[in-house]
Amino acid sequence: MNKLYSFVLLSTLLTACGGGGSETSTPAPSANNSQPVNIVPAPIVSQATITEFSLVDSIPAQSVELIESAAQNSSEISVPDGFALNSERSLTLRITLSEEDNQPAYLSLCSDYQQLSDGSYSINYASCLLRTSLNDSQYEAVITVTNDTQGLVAALWFMDETKQPLFTDWRFNNN
Repeated sequence: MNKLYSFVLLSTLLTACGGGGSETSTPAPSANNSQPVNIVPAPIVSQATITEFSLVDSIPAQSVELIESAAQNSSEISVPDGFALNSERSLTLRITLSEEDNQPAYLSLCSDYQQLSDGSYSINYASCLLRTSLNDSQYEAVITVTNDTQGLVAALWFMDETKQPLFTDWRFNNN
């Protein structure tokens, strides 16, 4: 009796769950009208949204006229008024997340990295100047780096593990 009850219950459930969805079909414009034709709507084309990264000098370097000197030793060097020898520079990092990327994420900004031949990055995360979480679509920070810094890489890791991380890098001309 128990097996019969289980069989009837299982049959009822399988019958109730079957069927699938409904399809819209219209007859083909032919003489015999025997084959239905599925109408598929045209795909909606939208503009791709892109997360933007920018890193710019907070205080852009002013163009300075090159001064030639005939000094033979350091006591003969003449320094113009207003000359500042800075061993560091400030950069403004701005990140604008696209609508599809606008979700909690973690940002690492590091100075020791290499871009591999396949386009991926090998990053020494011990060299990170900034590590922070991003919860808003806009992020801005001022970063101070020494003049010997060759470049920076930003790695944006999303809390959603199914979403691929975003990487971008900047190389500096250290003259």
